[in-house]
Amino acid sequence: MSHEMAIDTRTPATTEAPPPSRRAWREVYILAGMRGLSFAGDIAAETAIALQLQSQGAGSYAVMALLLAATVPPVLLSPLTGRFADRFDSRNLIVVVGSLQALICVAMTIWTSPVVLITLSVLLSSGLAFTHPVFGALPSAIVGKENVPRASSISQTTAMAGMVAAPGIAGLLIGRFGVSIPLLIDALSFAAVVAGGLLIKTRLHKGRGANAPAAGADEPAKAPYKVTSDRFLTAVLILSGAVMAAASIINVLIVFYVRETFGSSEETFGLIMSAWMLGLIPGGMLVRRAKNLRYETVLIGTFVCIAVAILGTGLAPGVWWIVPFYILGGIGNGAQATVTHILLNVRVPDTHRGRAFAALGAVSNTGPAIGYVVGGAAMSIAAPRYGFLAAGVFCLLALALFSGRVLKSADAERADADRADAGTDRKAEALR
Repeated sequence: MSHEMAIDTRTPATTEAPPPSRRAWREVYILAGMRGLSFAGDIAAETAIALQLQSQGAGSYAVMALLLAATVPPVLLSPLTGRFADRFDSRNLIVVVGSLQALICVAMTIWTSPVVLITLSVLLSSGLAFTHPVFGALPSAIVGKENVPRASSISQTTAMAGMVAAPGIAGLLIGRFGVSIPLLIDALSFAAVVAGGLLIKTRLHKGRGANAPAAGADEPAKAPYKVTSDRFLTAVLILSGAVMAAASIINVLIVFYVRETFGSSEETFGLIMSAWMLGLIPGGMLVRRAKNLRYETVLIGTFVCIAVAILGTGLAPGVWWIVPFYILGGIGNGAQATVTHILLNVRVPDTHRGRAFAALGAVSNTGPAIGYVVGGAAMSIAAPRYGFLAAGVFCLLALALFSGRVLKSADAERADADRADAGTDRKAEALR
């Protein structure tokens, strides 16, 4: 049987499935809290380091190098991290990697030169490359595929809530205490992730180690699963990567746009960055409530929100005009992330879900990496405002070029499903 299953991309119904236990939902909230603390600590640290580089007179290429340090390792390591997530005990991975990340954050408080901070950021993001597929695969294992929409929405929304206050807090802390305090907060967040990993009783591949056979190795007759064998997911990942590449250009430009174009303070920069994060929360919640809309329709809408947000920011006459556009962009970003996590949990076989989330991590970081390079180059030839406008136009072009593939592949799958259902009905009628 082909792994490319014809599945209706509307939100699946959950009423017929037996409800998970209270313990299961408690673990969903623990997982969400772990991710929220981790994201909050990471963003606080990244914001602090970016502001320190800018205050030391570093240019756009230094900021670009910092952002690349957070995005390139997940891309290069994705073939390895996906296999680890599908092969090794999830608790062991979370505890070991989280402990190492906490130590790296402490090291960042001791050695604070830009070169050392960027180098340690590479090691930190390498750890995230190992834990991201595990966090993505756990909701389905905890509550079952029928309850994934609710579980993923809880996990994504709570994680995004942890990101809301981080930039503003980081801006305040670095303005008064320097870079060390946000980095110590990041270390504490990884310690909390380790504690959460010990509390979650659901474990992927419990008791498996380096000598265990790879998932699915006992089924040699079946072709190995590949995300690219699913036309719909492939189209979604291509569009996501293209739009994120366009959108991520602004992550290099925003600190210079706020601080130099508008002459605003570090605190203002942190609050503006929080505006995007604030939009993530309702964005994740809206997906759960959009029960009558197909996933591909929601995805296209989320990317339109991001494009409009970027263009609006580039046209802002004053610094505070950026806030409503960043909230809109955050809503689109939050909804897009939640829908993508639901799709992977629902469509990908259990034994290969880690590899699917590693592929998502690779795409999610390749797009931004390209955007960071372009953003760094754009600063050397044009003002930040023009970079925002160019990024917004490019985002719309990506939608025009690739959104059709998403819609066509979804329509083709529904047609295949209808034909399969019709064939089943004919066979049942013939047996009567």
